[in-house]
Amino acid sequence: MTIYAWTIKVAGRLDVQHVTTLDELRDYLRVMDLPGVAPPQFTTLDAEVHDHGIYIHNEGSMDEWSLTWTKVDGEAEIVD
Repeated sequence: MTIYAWTIKVAGRLDVQHVTTLDELRDYLRVMDLPGVAPPQFTTLDAEVHDHGIYIHNEGSMDEWSLTWTKVDGEAEIVD
């Protein structure tokens, strides 16, 4: 199972930081109902996701938000 450490930053909200699978990250993006669309690699189930990166939606605008992610190496257990 591949897991990612990620952070979603939205102005006026607390940062959301988790270590989860890609599917769980997709769930967060959907539930947070952020303006615009998430990066394609996180909305398309068969898309390739880079090991790390940053996506910024509408940088400098009132509806700016960002997603930063890093693939976590090795086996890890996710505990809620």
